[in-house]
Amino acid sequence: MSAQELGPEINHRTKREMNPRKIILIAPAVLIFTVFAMLYVDLPLAGWVAETLWRHALLKSFKSDLPDFLLMTVVLLSGLSWAAYFYLTRRGIRDKRTHFFALTGTVLPFSFLAKTVLKLGVGRMETRKWLSDPTLYGFHWFNGGEGFNGFPSGHMLVFTPLFVALWHFYPRFRFFYAVALSGLGIALITTNYHFLSDVIAGAYIGALVYYGTCRIIKHV
Repeated sequence: MSAQELGPEINHRTKREMNPRKIILIAPAVLIFTVFAMLYVDLPLAGWVAETLWRHALLKSFKSDLPDFLLMTVVLLSGLSWAAYFYLTRRGIRDKRTHFFALTGTVLPFSFLAKTVLKLGVGRMETRKWLSDPTLYGFHWFNGGEGFNGFPSGHMLVFTPLFVALWHFYPRFRFFYAVALSGLGIALITTNYHFLSDVIAGAYIGALVYYGTCRIIKHV
């Protein structure tokens, strides 16, 4: 799927912002921050959340596991994106909307696949399982499964590419995208669904998946 097939070129400013070298250059800093969080922040923060925040009535309802609708969300959003893409192209419309829908329709399944493979491979203990049995804390390489699907955060990995796409194609509402994605990360931590390092890694890997997808479908 070439840029010519999808329509006019993205403007020069957007192309500069989509330069994957920017995201690659910050990899060492992200790695250091993630390791630091694993060693010094994750466990104390999760314990503080459980002992302090969970005492409030607002968060008590989140002590029980909530249904995971991530796969359903990915299927729904991807399907809607491709439906919108084909609807527009059949009408001869090839503009930034068709770019956006083709990109999101592709990147969402890719990001879900990436999170599934990484979780199974890394096998990190989930925050709530650690709270119930701290002796099991750690990484269980290539043994990811129930209770050992913590790293990286799947929600951050899947939703980061979506919000990055919105950031690039519809920059008018960037403040709201930043607030929404940050809010998701904070919610995952304050409900003890994930450690801080899970969220950091999920967001960064999601950004890598986005730029990789851009390369694959020749948006840059």
